[in-house]
Amino acid sequence: MASISDIRFHIKSIKQTRQITNAMHMVSASRMRKALDGIQKNRAYFYHALDIIVDILKHTGDITHNYLRHHAGDKVAYIIVAGEKGLSGSYNHAVLSLADKVIADKNVVEIYTIGSVGSSHYLRRGMTPDRHFERLAEKPKLDQVRRLMTILIEQYNRGEIDELRIVYTRFINTLSREPVEQKLLPVELNDFKRGRPESEADREYDRSFILYDPSPKEVLNALIPQLLIGYVYGAIVHAYASENCSRMAAMESATRSADKMIDKLTQQYHAVRQLTITNELADIIGAANAANAARSADAAYYPEGRDE
Repeated sequence: MASISDIRFHIKSIKQTRQITNAMHMVSASRMRKALDGIQKNRAYFYHALDIIVDILKHTGDITHNYLRHHAGDKVAYIIVAGEKGLSGSYNHAVLSLADKVIADKNVVEIYTIGSVGSSHYLRRGMTPDRHFERLAEKPKLDQVRRLMTILIEQYNRGEIDELRIVYTRFINTLSREPVEQKLLPVELNDFKRGRPESEADREYDRSFILYDPSPKEVLNALIPQLLIGYVYGAIVHAYASENCSRMAAMESATRSADKMIDKLTQQYHAVRQLTITNELADIIGAANAANAARSADAAYYPEGRDE
């Protein structure tokens, strides 16, 4: 059985760990709330850009555009959004498992990773990412997303890639998060419209006399890249919210486990302390009884007392 000092040291260590996990829980909760605010703001911009594109395509007849046309080849580029660090439950494992699954079925020529966990994951498998964006998963910035998408859109326009896809974790609510794959290029507007509320672009009325200046094709040429930038930025913010929500749950669970261990060790401490006190009392009583027995034996040997 462990000694009192060992148990006391163990309790102290667990209390220190509990302070860390509790602090990480509170930090993750704060970051998640901030990310949710970013999701709401980005959603308004994204849906507005989507409405304009849908409106143009719906009311100007058939428009052929490179961003909407399927290429004949099968060269695919992937953006993989994972976490910047661990201690987030199954978050990284879930999204990277999906990424591995979808990549295995396609002719992948480019992999761009966001988050150091994703980069390390592919390096361990002998696949060096073509570009890695550090800290972007932890601090989503629009200018970095714009730089990333400019590179990939130029590759698509030159025919170096035929499809662009992204794998990330969609935040649904604090209890539910879903790893998803989304095709970005060529643009499939119906995919982007899922979950979007009805807008003016969905309502039927006569727009036959609408004129676009510049031309609809020029508007699409400028607006579709902005739509993609908005979607990728939103995906990173979704992933950031999901990561912190998962870490918050993991740290809350770790804190509860620490509380249970502290309670168990405290009970063990009191039991050992009580046993120690009982043993010490037994030793004292035993010694006292032995002394009394010795005095009684001595008195019986000299019943009349000793003659000096």
